[in-house]
Amino acid sequence: MIEVHGLTKRYGRLVAVDQLSFTVRPGEVMGLVGPNGAGKTTTLRCVAGILPPHAG
Repeated sequence: MIEVHGLTKRYGRLVAVDQLSFTVRPGEVMGLVGPNGAGKTTTLRCVAGILPPHAG
């Protein structure tokens, strides 16, 4: 299971991800969609431990 609660990531004054929360239970498939610059890659990098989040 993957649980994310209140994930926030900033780059200086730019807030790339702001208080994102979601849960993916075993057997579920989740898609992360949005326009360019919405924070999809930043979210996945924080969840994977590649980037340290500022909160969450």
